[in-house]
Amino acid sequence: MAEKLDKREDAISGMFNEIAPKYDFINHLLSFNIDVRWRKKVVGFLNSCKRENGEAGRFKVIDIACGTGDSSIALYKSGMAVTGADISQGMLEVAIQKNAGLSPSLAPLPEYINASAESLPFGEGTFDAAAICFGIRNFNDRDSSLGEIYRVIKKGGHIAILEFAEPENRLFRLLYSLYLKHMLPGIGGFVSNRRSAYRYLAKSIEDFPKYEKFCNELSEAGFNEVKYESLTGGIALLYTGKKS
Repeated sequence: MAEKLDKREDAISGMFNEIAPKYDFINHLLSFNIDVRWRKKVVGFLNSCKRENGEAGRFKVIDIACGTGDSSIALYKSGMAVTGADISQGMLEVAIQKNAGLSPSLAPLPEYINASAESLPFGEGTFDAAAICFGIRNFNDRDSSLGEIYRVIKKGGHIAILEFAEPENRLFRLLYSLYLKHMLPGIGGFVSNRRSAYRYLAKSIEDFPKYEKFCNELSEAGFNEVKYESLTGGIALLYTGKKS
């Protein structure tokens, strides 16, 4: 029987609390810093949405599963008003510390709250857009979470989700699978002393629905114009959609 991942909120938050102090270093190391370029894709997409809206007011984005704030900061530097939400207080503390190095002249500094995607403490239609960067595969109840995200986005608002996938090229997929199952847990575990966390991360990538399958989940949640863009040969995908 295949191993069932424990995605209860206390289990996930506890795991990320443990690896939070070294998360950024390991994340950039294991992705060869390509994750920075992937996040720029999210910023570029939401900037195009901002121009499409043509609103005089601030473009408000909720960055869900924001972790240590890298995606929130990238959005903030593009002039967006960002609220980051995460269930791991340890990750949020790292994100909050990063505000000290930011200039408030671009936009209000990112705000961070300890909250689950399944129960967001905001009214209907609060945000112009939502972003999730490499976090949705950890959600215990994706259906409820996507419903909540849909609720807090304005009519005409957008969603952008970055998530890992598996390359479609067979040889590349084989090499990537070896990396996920062996190198990632080995290196991540050695640096963080939490090998189980990186075994979990590898398994969560393997288990997550990809390509059209996840697009279907977004459509079922109510989003329209759903599509995906393959990044770096399919190692990551950018999913986008719109609330009509």
